[in-house]
Amino acid sequence: MILSVLSAEIVNGLRITLYCGFLLGALQPVSSAVAEESPSSQRYELPVMYVSASRLAEEGMAAATRHVVVIEADELQRRAAADLSELLSTLPGVDVRTRGPLGVQGDLEVDGATFNQVLVLVDGIRVNDPQTDHHTLNLPLAPSDLERVEILYGAGSSVHGPDAFGAVVNLVPRAQAPGRLDIAPHWGRSLDGGRSLFGVPFGDFALRQGWTGRWGELSLSAGKRRSDGYRDGTDYDEDRLNLRTRLPVAGGRLTVNAGVQDKAFGAADFYAPFPSREWTRVYLYSTAFQRRTGERTLSLHAALRRHRDRFVLVAEDPDRYQNRHRSHLGTVEVYGGMPLAGGRVVAGAEGGRETIDSSNLGDHSRVRFGLFTEYGLRRGAWNLSAGLRTDHHEGAGWEASPSIGLARWQKWGRVYATAARAYRAPSFTEFYYRDPRNIGNPDLEAERGWHYEAGAETQALAGVRTLGALFLRRENNLVDYIRTRNLDPEASPDPWQARNLGEMETVGARLQTQRRWRYAGFQAAYTWIDKEQTLSPGLESKYVFTNPTQQLTAAVDHDLPFQLEGRWQMVTRARTAPLEDFSVVDVMVSRSTGYGRLIGRVRNLTDKEYESVAGARMPGRWFTVEARIDL
Repeated sequence: MILSVLSAEIVNGLRITLYCGFLLGALQPVSSAVAEESPSSQRYELPVMYVSASRLAEEGMAAATRHVVVIEADELQRRAAADLSELLSTLPGVDVRTRGPLGVQGDLEVDGATFNQVLVLVDGIRVNDPQTDHHTLNLPLAPSDLERVEILYGAGSSVHGPDAFGAVVNLVPRAQAPGRLDIAPHWGRSLDGGRSLFGVPFGDFALRQGWTGRWGELSLSAGKRRSDGYRDGTDYDEDRLNLRTRLPVAGGRLTVNAGVQDKAFGAADFYAPFPSREWTRVYLYSTAFQRRTGERTLSLHAALRRHRDRFVLVAEDPDRYQNRHRSHLGTVEVYGGMPLAGGRVVAGAEGGRETIDSSNLGDHSRVRFGLFTEYGLRRGAWNLSAGLRTDHHEGAGWEASPSIGLARWQKWGRVYATAARAYRAPSFTEFYYRDPRNIGNPDLEAERGWHYEAGAETQALAGVRTLGALFLRRENNLVDYIRTRNLDPEASPDPWQARNLGEMETVGARLQTQRRWRYAGFQAAYTWIDKEQTLSPGLESKYVFTNPTQQLTAAVDHDLPFQLEGRWQMVTRARTAPLEDFSVVDVMVSRSTGYGRLIGRVRNLTDKEYESVAGARMPGRWFTVEARIDL
């Protein structure tokens, strides 16, 4: 199905991104100095840049003053997560509000910030959906397609502009995928009692292949995933395809990426108590050129994200109520870095355009433009980082986002403190959406806030690495859907109405620790959040005040007899009414073989009944048998 419908689209996208990429590369001709270099000196590998925290080339200069978690390729391999939601939900302070398993639909929240306040990047380029961030994790990528994941906690608007309130998550795809075939049937108990199993043989199928040569690198990833559902109205069918290439161009590196994901799924009780159904399709194209000449760096990026969504309230009666949406997000940015005053400075500009064509929201577009600069300085045991960004956004006006951070290294680790400002313009849905249960508000103002944080990290005290942090987020004009609390169970509830809330504060603490031995490893993270309640007793919130008050994640991986490896993983969340507390345990056993890896997995080992989102029951105990075959 996907090949006939999408092949022309992805070819057109590749033409666009290749044209933009080579145009960017052509803008930087090879100088005579570069032309005279020996072949060995013309390698286009650049230093690792953890762009979630900063665009400064030296990773530690800015990252030392913030709480940054990086999951490298070996840890991704150990976790062997099936989808992005599963991968991210075990990180400190991260709550992925899933409405179904295997990445069907999930809202990414961090440290009590709502799903609209977390910025998601792919290789440093923003991909947040301008219609609604319910769609932001619709991406043509799986965890096995990633080289690493970076998470910056706290405000990041001074680097990345709007939406970076609670965190920035950067997904970095593999430069070259190893040849591999993944097959994963899954089985489980139906919650409706009508079936003893859900899923089908080969319910998850993926093929990855990479090629490399003197000309550069090329990576292909394709996958299909389907299930009959674990309760009525939760079946799904997903196809995805992603192509990525890196080429040496003009003394630098050109990266071109084109991907598509097509998904149809039952959305029963996802947003309202109806047997709904939804179809989504996302195209993601990007190109980037990076070059380093001595101590000077230059980066140019261009990206386009296109998303289509069709939602039917009652699957058996599509004419009763349905919506169709098409949104576009285009981004172009350029920045360069150089030494300055004993440190390093980066300066650049970013521009973007967001549009939507919707049967419900209407046709709208808005443009944003930003100028930014960062400075990092290292003096002995001290690290200083500072940033300033000025944006003009049609949905928010002019915004200035400064940040400053300071860190000091000790023999046992580091201490740090940081302050940063963030802002967010409301989404098109919050402005214009309207149905019998939800009413948007075109008069909404932008959200604004300051994030303050102080923490300490031990690098290797008795072999244990530990990081603890305290943070305070002061926010103004947060957008939420509010309604009068319904005290009569027989009466129809009032519709949710979007509005700005007043000033409020969120206080929290993060603690994470990890230890690796020769044959085992242990990780644990605890987050406590206290959010000031600003609503009157007669009102209730749809999103802002539904965050976990406490969250604990823990994982143990260890060797077993017969060359087996085991992993135990637990996620526990304490939440406010009407959401109930829950704790879910997953177990995985794997064995490396001469042709790849075999994995057996039991999710929700204790068969816990729980809801991540009110009204959307999650599956009980279910099983997966996976074969990963090296090609």
